[in-house]
Amino acid sequence: MRRVPQQHANSYVRRERDPRTLTRQALLLASCVVLAAGFVFAARQKIAAVQYGYRSEELRRERERLLEEQHRLLVAVEESSSPVHLERAARTLGLQTARAAQIGVSETAAPGRGGVEDTPAATRTGAEGADSKSRRKAGGVTAAPASAAFTGAALPRR
Repeated sequence: MRRVPQQHANSYVRRERDPRTLTRQALLLASCVVLAAGFVFAARQKIAAVQYGYRSEELRRERERLLEEQHRLLVAVEESSSPVHLERAARTLGLQTARAAQIGVSETAAPGRGGVEDTPAATRTGAEGADSKSRRKAGGVTAAPASAAFTGAALPRR
């Protein structure tokens, strides 16, 4: 049973285009592009967050290392500036402990340096005035301080 003839007259029939189909396909394509761009953006944000995490961890380790080094250097400075170490270093340089006769107060102290001569004797009160008077009577010679003072070349300051 044949229902369709061998040659039919439908060969010249054309389908009408639906104008909404093109807009739907363009809208679908734009939606896919926006969705893909969102995924790419989210992936980039995730990668950047991981990189920032690694960088902050690296900086944290470096900070800890630098703090330990700072502590070690402070201990070394304290150790090297101790009176015992300074005395030993001075003796290796050939310096000798200052005697009481070698230490004195300069009568022409530099102005503004807090010397005895900066303030008049009349304005000095109490022990300060008596102390400066006793120094003048003794000829400007004072006793050596408790810490060892050395004569000769000064050690460089750090």
